[in-house]
Amino acid sequence: MLAGPTLLDAAMGTALQARGLPEEALPEEWILTRPEDVAKVHASHAAAGARVLLTCTFNCTEPRLATRGIEQKLDALCGWAERLARAASRGALVAGCVGPTGLSVPGRPWPSQAELRERFRRPFRALADAGVDLLWTETHYALAEARAAVAAARATGLAVAATMAFAERDGALAAPDGEAAVECLLALARDGVAAVGANCLSPGPALAALVARVAPALDVPLVAKPNAGPPGAALDPDAFAAAVGPAARAGARLLGGCCGTTGAHLAALSVLLRSL
Repeated sequence: MLAGPTLLDAAMGTALQARGLPEEALPEEWILTRPEDVAKVHASHAAAGARVLLTCTFNCTEPRLATRGIEQKLDALCGWAERLARAASRGALVAGCVGPTGLSVPGRPWPSQAELRERFRRPFRALADAGVDLLWTETHYALAEARAAVAAARATGLAVAATMAFAERDGALAAPDGEAAVECLLALARDGVAAVGANCLSPGPALAALVARVAPALDVPLVAKPNAGPPGAALDPDAFAAAVGPAARAGARLLGGCCGTTGAHLAALSVLLRSL
C-alpha cells in the first residue's frame, strides 16, 4: 500500500493555530465547532500533491481528550475526522492518526503495556470502523508506548505506520530515555509495521544520517516527516525542501512535514520528490 517516493501531508495543529485555534485548545475541538477549517487544511495538503492525509485525531485517546472534557465524543470525533479528510482527499489515502496518550511522562508511574494498549484500542477501532485506509501513530517519545500503539492498531487488521520523535545527542538521534533511534525503528519494524520512521524533528544532517544508517536494514518504507521550526523562525518552503533533500536521497521514501509546515512546504517538497 505504501511505496515511495510518496508525498505525505503537512501539519494540522499549527495550521489551525494560524487560523485562530487557541494554544490551550485541542485541534479535535474544531471538528465539533469549525469543521470547515479542518477541511481547508486537508484540502491545501491534497492540492499540493499529498498522497496520504492524516486525520485530525492526534489527541483522540481518552486521557488527552479528558483534559478538555470531550472524551465522551471520542468515537464520533474519529468518524467525523475520517469524513473531513476523505472529502478533501482527491483520491489520497486517509490514515487514521493517533498520538501518544500523555500518560508516559517523567515523574509519573509508568503505565503497563496492557494499560497502554487498552488506551489505544478504542480510537484505533473507531478509526478503522469509520473507514480509514490505514492507521498511523506518531510523535512517540518512548519506544514502549509506540509498540503498545502498534499492537493495538494492528489488532484492527489494517496496515500501520509508526513514527517517533527523537532528539539530537552528539550528532545522533535518540529517544529522550537515551535509546538510539536506529534501535527504536528496527524494533518497530520487527513488530510488523507497514512503514516506520521519524517525525517532529529537525530536517538537518542528523536525520539524513539516521536514514542512511537504518534504511538498508528495513524491508518497509522509511518515513521522514520533520518540522519547519518554531513560529517566527520556521524554514520557508524552499529551504525546508532543501533541508529534507539529504534524507530523501539517503533512502527516506515517505516524506512530508510536521509542525510549522504548510501546503506550500509540500509543494516545494513535491518538486524534490519528482527529481528523485
